[in-house]
Amino acid sequence: MSYSTFAHLQFLDGEPFSLQPDDAGVLHALDALGLHHDIAQGLANLFQGQEAWFTFYGGSGVLDELLTGISARCPDVAFGVQGRGEELRDVWVREYQGGKVVFEQGPFTE
Repeated sequence: MSYSTFAHLQFLDGEPFSLQPDDAGVLHALDALGLHHDIAQGLANLFQGQEAWFTFYGGSGVLDELLTGISARCPDVAFGVQGRGEELRDVWVREYQGGKVVFEQGPFTE
């Protein structure tokens, strides 16, 4: 099963930061989830250009898990991600701070 989603990021509070595709923490998280390292480039695009397209094999909650982990590494920065998936009603919003989801609306029901 695959899941595709377009994501848009907005920094809400704190100093914006960027990720590099060779970030060791991100690569370790991808390895732990059994995901291809190509996803690291998508995460870098999201944090540098504020938007990216992702396709995951294994479910929609994977992106949420990765963003929660990134948030834990930068606890003083709040950011929100808004996305739309493959289906018309698959629209979602999450806000992260300190390694936690502080607001959520829409899918990621896995």
